[in-house]
Amino acid sequence: MVVYLYSVNIPILDQWTIPGEQIEAFFKNELSFETLSKQHNESRKLIPNLIFVIISYILKEWNVKAEMIIGLHFAFFMSLIIYLLLLLTNKSFYKNLFLLIFYDFLLLSPSSFSRWLRGITIHRLIPDACIIINALIFRLNINQKLKVWMYSFFCAVSQYSFSGGIVTWAVSLLFIIFNNKISFNEKFKSLGLFIGLFTVSSIFYFKSYIQPYHHTKPSEIINSSWQDIISYFLAFLGNILGQFYELDVFLGLALLITFIVLLILNLKFIKEEIIVWFIIGSYTIALGIVNTITRLPMSSYASSHASRVDYILHLVYLPLSIMVILLYLIEYNKQNFKNLSFYFLGIVTALYIHKNYPTKILHQLQEWQYNYNYGKSCIQLVNFYQKDDCIMVLFPVFDQAYYSNLNLVITRFKNLSQLNILRPGIVKDLKIFHQGEWGYIDSIQEGENGFFKISGWAKLPMKIADAVILAYSNESNHLIVVDILSIGQVRPDISKLYGSKYINSGWSGDVDIKNKLPNFNKSHLQAYAFDSNNNIFYPLKNLYE
Repeated sequence: MVVYLYSVNIPILDQWTIPGEQIEAFFKNELSFETLSKQHNESRKLIPNLIFVIISYILKEWNVKAEMIIGLHFAFFMSLIIYLLLLLTNKSFYKNLFLLIFYDFLLLSPSSFSRWLRGITIHRLIPDACIIINALIFRLNINQKLKVWMYSFFCAVSQYSFSGGIVTWAVSLLFIIFNNKISFNEKFKSLGLFIGLFTVSSIFYFKSYIQPYHHTKPSEIINSSWQDIISYFLAFLGNILGQFYELDVFLGLALLITFIVLLILNLKFIKEEIIVWFIIGSYTIALGIVNTITRLPMSSYASSHASRVDYILHLVYLPLSIMVILLYLIEYNKQNFKNLSFYFLGIVTALYIHKNYPTKILHQLQEWQYNYNYGKSCIQLVNFYQKDDCIMVLFPVFDQAYYSNLNLVITRFKNLSQLNILRPGIVKDLKIFHQGEWGYIDSIQEGENGFFKISGWAKLPMKIADAVILAYSNESNHLIVVDILSIGQVRPDISKLYGSKYINSGWSGDVDIKNKLPNFNKSHLQAYAFDSNNNIFYPLKNLYE
């Protein structure tokens, strides 16, 4: 529902680089294995790139919304694997259903909506899917050598999907170490085969590897204090609800202590049904260690990588494993764990409801949609008016080293539009729909230095406008665009007239008109509501109509 109502069909952030380059190369018949497996930051996203190219080939276009839907279907597949693991742990339908709902509520938490409204989410899901698939393989009664090959295959898939996927190798090693059904000699051979396959995979992975210039080296972690290291690590583990840095540290500490206590209490009589969940929980802890080493040196207290919503997808496995283990122990008459399980669940539920309070999430979703519809409008209108700060909404500049992102976005968009695979593509001519009433210019007030404060409201047939275009007609009666303004300001008066879906149809902006139009006359200014899905202009009425 969130994807259907709030997603915007435009690449954002790293999508312009990966898989934008691969999709463009494919439709130009220039795609090679080197391009598919090209390094991006610390990652080689061979598997996701292949998936995106196949999707584009089937649809004959680069449809970002289709990638979002594929990501959600992949999450459903992961839920199925979790449910199979739960069935192998206990036979209680209601407990398994409860745990599955608990897992899905964390994985699909509304507070992490921005992750699901990006087409490239699947590259983060694949490593998580690989670790739970390996957990399922661990429980299967099949040949040990076949298990090792299967472990290695999914670890390689994980490694070539996202940089953090390399952790899957280290965690999957535990499936071999804690397999008590095989002899020491067979276990030793299995470890040798697994480590050998990891070595081969890593040789290809790190061949021609280049340290990203804008990322710090892992060795720089030694410049951080122990207090910062521990705080960051705990905040990462506790970030299952997103961006609460101080609270994340507390929650991370509670999760870690609970996990370790459960491990110590079960160390002597641990069973295979529980071993698998301890290993799954350790996956999140291992990711926390790697993320602390690689990202803490890049962080500041005000902007900590540990609190990014991107990581929520990977963090659900620690609280899930704790809940599974607690309920398993309760089932086997360990009543002293009953109060602890309810206490743990109560804390997580209370924080979850607070973080995902509907009004707050709805506002964030609307802001997301307005923001990227605005950016999409600007890039599609780039041939008429290049508004750099608006285009950079699609790939923000964090520092001067990133300024090339602007040229990258414009060049790639033009290339993809020319290939007719990113639709509706660049605006080539002005399609104006004259029938109907679509909004007004309410006010034009002169300010300082030639700027005018202009405001009004704008709508489309079924929603508010994606952007407002300000323009005038020159001597040849050609429409000249002078600015593109964002929308989203509250207009209760318009909501009363046309319905609640137009509540945020207001717009305003300070426009440098006199420097652009020396003989400016207010009556000459024209405004249009822009529909970025169809590249159609809807004229607004000015002050004199």
